[in-house]
Amino acid sequence: MRLEILDRVIPMLGITIPKSAKILDFGCGAGGTVYDLLDRGYSDVFGYDVQDYLKLRDPSDCSRFYISPRLELRLPYEDETFDVVLSDQVFEHVLDQVTVFNELHRITKPGGIGLHSIPAKYRPIEGHMYVPFANIFAHRWWYKLWAALGIRNEFQKGLSADETADRNAFFAVEKLNYVPSSFYKVVWKKLGFEYKFVHQAFFDSHERSLVRAVGKLNRMFPFIGWVYCLVRSRFVYLTKRDL
Repeated sequence: MRLEILDRVIPMLGITIPKSAKILDFGCGAGGTVYDLLDRGYSDVFGYDVQDYLKLRDPSDCSRFYISPRLELRLPYEDETFDVVLSDQVFEHVLDQVTVFNELHRITKPGGIGLHSIPAKYRPIEGHMYVPFANIFAHRWWYKLWAALGIRNEFQKGLSADETADRNAFFAVEKLNYVPSSFYKVVWKKLGFEYKFVHQAFFDSHERSLVRAVGKLNRMFPFIGWVYCLVRSRFVYLTKRDL
């Protein structure tokens, strides 16, 4: 999704990211986006994550990546280091999002940008547990009900309903933090980011004709985009105010 935003959405916003830009993939996973950007000619690309999923092409590449055993309260980068910070489906796992966005603000250059895909708080199906409306009915009994009906993720096959409910309840406390868009707006403004939700550009530039049709409808009925942000995903473009 990071590269889709770079390839399609950013050009539609009239923005060009030079090949010399210093870019951070926050929540880099196996490092695929970092390598894809390097292959496209971006020479100054780095990745950060809290677990080591890396699939290095060469051992010397490890200098591009920083893996921490936990999300650090101060990221390991100097002030005003990056021109661009990317993330995709990361912030629902960040418990202290104010601190992390403050850190991303610190390490972004004045006038630098952030491009983030953030899952919606009210998704009909929670993407890790596969439990319907798990963020609305965040109770163990709700998780057990769906487990009794056979709902499991790929790591829960063969577990009892009680075991599955316990795992989901623990995961919901330890790993999940879905935040409403109205809260994000307050946080970003307070920390010094200008923000813009860019779902219209996402719709209009999508490779699938059905999604582009949704974009046309959204121009006539803007509540469609609002619903999409509410139940699917948010695509946000952040700018650090130039001092």
